[in-house]
Amino acid sequence: MKKILMIALCLLAILPTHADAKSYQVNWDCEDKQKLDEDTFYKTCHIVVTSDFDINHVTGELILKNATLQNVSPNGDWTNNNGYGTTVDFTSTTGHSGTFTVADLIFTGDIHVEECETSFAPGTIEHNEPTKLTCTVVDNNYYDSMGNIVTAEKYFEDCFNYVCTVVDNQYYFNSNGKSVSYDEFLNDCSSTEYIPNTPETGINYGLIMLPLGILAIVGITKYTKKNTKIYKI
Repeated sequence: MKKILMIALCLLAILPTHADAKSYQVNWDCEDKQKLDEDTFYKTCHIVVTSDFDINHVTGELILKNATLQNVSPNGDWTNNNGYGTTVDFTSTTGHSGTFTVADLIFTGDIHVEECETSFAPGTIEHNEPTKLTCTVVDNNYYDSMGNIVTAEKYFEDCFNYVCTVVDNQYYFNSNGKSVSYDEFLNDCSSTEYIPNTPETGINYGLIMLPLGILAIVGITKYTKKNTKIYKI
């Protein structure tokens, strides 16, 4: 019985174990040099990735000798984050798998110089969860503190401490910071003199509310949060 047990344990030890591993391959595919003019050549190279998992971030280093990067053309929804630097950094809004081209790069150099290098050393190849947009405006979409797309009115109400304040001459916030109608705003705020404080900047913004009888013109108060743009609608 002991011999059988020992044999079984030995077999288990030598049997290969299986683990699902993510894999990818980066191909740096360069075309032949082409004559641009009497003294200059141009050369086009492509960053092509083959992956069995979703990828939305690709980095690497260009190794150049007697060649200059002149143009970077990202493919599809890929974005070039580093201009024409030798450190390349591309991100996409969606994940990509299979075989796909990240970008096309064009180099130029002196056609009379024989020794030329345009190489690419891959760096980070990964899939990152997209950053959640909160309390910001992107492409005319307003995001609240939970990252939901809301109306401009709800955006101002949720993301800013507006008290007895008028924003863009159309949104009225009462003494509790809630968006209300113009009449409700006047009834709530015009009887007191109030300047709301914004602790993030230490600067006072807002309207000094005048008695109801002389409140004829309501000014526009704009408050810009750090890293956030408020656009007039």
